[in-house]
Amino acid sequence: MRSWRIAIEEAALDRSCKGAQESGGHWHRPGVPALYAATTAELGVLEKFVHADEGEQNLVLVAIDLPDDPSFGLDVPAHKLPPGWNALPGSQPAAEFGTRFLQSASHLYMRVPSVIVHEGVNLVINPLHPAYDRVRLEVVRPFSFDPRMFKR
Repeated sequence: MRSWRIAIEEAALDRSCKGAQESGGHWHRPGVPALYAATTAELGVLEKFVHADEGEQNLVLVAIDLPDDPSFGLDVPAHKLPPGWNALPGSQPAAEFGTRFLQSASHLYMRVPSVIVHEGVNLVINPLHPAYDRVRLEVVRPFSFDPRMFKR
C-alpha cells in the first residue's frame, strides 16, 4: 500500500523518526517515534502546507510503501476517536490516543481521518512495530508549493 508525505530533504528517509520523537505531533506525545503519511499525494501536500512557511526550501515528495496485508492496519473512524480529536492547534485527546496506539505496537499503522479534510485518511505509522523493517521510503522528486497557495 502506497502512502505519501512532503518532507524536508535531509529528513525524508529518516526511518528512526527522530524529529517526530523529539517534538511530538497531533497523534503522539514527545518521546514516542511516529511517521505520519497521507493516503494520497494531494492530502500529503495539504498536511504539509498548513505547517509550511512561504518559500520553504529543500522539500521532497516521499512515497511510503507498506506491506499489502490489511491485518497490519487499524482503521479508526472519527466516531471511535475521543472527543476533541480534531482540536487545533493541538489535541491532547488525539495525542494520548495515538501514543497508546504506538506504545502498544499491536499494528504497523493506524488509519485516521485528516483534521484538515475529515473525509481524507492519514496514516500514523509505528516504527516500533516488528514489520516496520518492511516499510520502504523513497524520494520521488523535489517538491515546492505553488506560490499562489500563499496568496490568501
